[in-house]
Amino acid sequence: MKKANASLYLFFLLISINIKALDHPKWSRFDSEIFAKAKKENKLVLLHLRANWCHWCHVMEEKTYALPKIISYLNKNYIACMEDHDERQDLTSLYSDYGWPATIVFDGNGNELMKEPGYIPADELLEKLQALKKKPVPLSKGRVEADYKTTTESSIKNSLNELKKMFNNSLDRETGGFNFGQKYIEFDTFEYAFTHFKTDTSLKKWLKITVDNSTGIYDNAWGGVYQYSTNNDWNHVHFEKLLFIQARYIKMYCWYYKLFGDVEALKKAEGIVKYVNRFLKSPTGGYYNAQDADLIPGEKAQDYFELNDVERIKKGIPAIDKSVYTSDNAQYAEALTILWATSGNDVYLKDATTTVDFIKTKRKQNNTYMHGENYSATTSLKDNSAMLKTLMLLYRATQNELYHKEAKQLIKEIASNFNSGKGYFYTYIGNSAIKSTYNVSENIDIARLLNYASHFFYEPEYKKPGQEIINFLTTETVLNTLSTEPGILSAAEELSYEPINAALMLKKDESLTPDYLRETIAFPRFYFNSVIYNKETVIEDKKDLFDSFEDNFMVLCTSSYCSSPLFNIKDFTEFMYKRVLEK
Repeated sequence: MKKANASLYLFFLLISINIKALDHPKWSRFDSEIFAKAKKENKLVLLHLRANWCHWCHVMEEKTYALPKIISYLNKNYIACMEDHDERQDLTSLYSDYGWPATIVFDGNGNELMKEPGYIPADELLEKLQALKKKPVPLSKGRVEADYKTTTESSIKNSLNELKKMFNNSLDRETGGFNFGQKYIEFDTFEYAFTHFKTDTSLKKWLKITVDNSTGIYDNAWGGVYQYSTNNDWNHVHFEKLLFIQARYIKMYCWYYKLFGDVEALKKAEGIVKYVNRFLKSPTGGYYNAQDADLIPGEKAQDYFELNDVERIKKGIPAIDKSVYTSDNAQYAEALTILWATSGNDVYLKDATTTVDFIKTKRKQNNTYMHGENYSATTSLKDNSAMLKTLMLLYRATQNELYHKEAKQLIKEIASNFNSGKGYFYTYIGNSAIKSTYNVSENIDIARLLNYASHFFYEPEYKKPGQEIINFLTTETVLNTLSTEPGILSAAEELSYEPINAALMLKKDESLTPDYLRETIAFPRFYFNSVIYNKETVIEDKKDLFDSFEDNFMVLCTSSYCSSPLFNIKDFTEFMYKRVLEK
């Protein structure tokens, strides 16, 4: 009897295993061998690019990919690949415009046959897959190529004027944010409005409305900011919380507080950190990637997120993606550094340096940084740009030469290895299934960093590739593919003049140093530098100025001009805001 029961148990166990094995397609990794395999087997390739925290990804996996007819058809006619877009920067940089999930179909030569954003019902997907199998016609090229050498001063000016129109047309001046379906604050847009509101008073109004209404996507129970709201208002929230978005809002809220004195904005910034420390801080170092939008995958959690803290905890906690990624952590460390300077709370700076030191220890590979611990076939521009920016900021904040040395080596590696020679920087280097090309946002960031680094390290050769990128992005061919990219406007402006430097001349004690560091790091402008000189470190062209006074003093300088000296931090800060923010 016992043997019979055991045999019966084994029979049903095997059945359940087989059923479980068939509840989704036979997923493969999307690697450099995938197209050769597809050719050999006379199949097409489907890529399901998804995220762990994404509601509609869960829905598609449960409602579409779990259906037997989809599973059967894919396994017979396709090589089905599933990848986590947060892990695969090589894929994310190419397909980020398609949202998550993104569904991309290729032929055996790697040609794209279909690119679809968002959830696709099973019958619709099956119909598309059958049609592609019957008639696999490649799409047009994904990224346009353009000759950056054909640009002229006049053509660049015309493109920048067109980009200004795009920027102005993109804003919702009644309820804030953009004037399309999703409501959120994008940093380049905020930054451009922030630096130009004095010449366009409507931008000041837009900033206030946007920051005030962002309360709609701020979690009042736990702190932290949700990704966005739909329906062209701030009340239809998508509840996922991503680390890099928390970093973005900390910076914006700090800048807004420093310029407009809005205490609520600073409270929100500190509330974000409380959320991250509670839910996303890894006990082994760094910060986790994201928290899910759903308590139960695939089921909308509107009612759950309307609960208070105690009621939520009783029901459980949405899943945490415990991956620790370089770019997101570098951006978060940058935000913590700015929050330290804005609030005066030294804990934030300690957490920032601890995070960067963790990334330096765990993610550095040769002289560049890998994205995560599980995928190292490619090295991304985004990760290394984010680290470069934060290393330079941390050097300014701490005066620790190790950060300066690391940043100097990193900009050299980026400039040497990622430059395509075609007017743009590759989104990744390494071995991937897809050919590396450019991502517009990433190229804007590196163009600005290259120009900034040319002044920061006194190495003017870095400015040239930065200018080439802007020339490329302002070609008519590329411009026609853009909707709104105010970061290009910011980059072009910065390339036209050198940044102003704050300088503290230490003649006696270091009593001015702490306040000077905080005020210059909290200063709400990227294109700005701050240095400290003493008698051993003062550079040659500042020696006469340094020797002119006996007491500690501060000045603002360009390469050819320095302001009159100021001897207390209050007067210097007031002068700094008046002088620099008029640029």
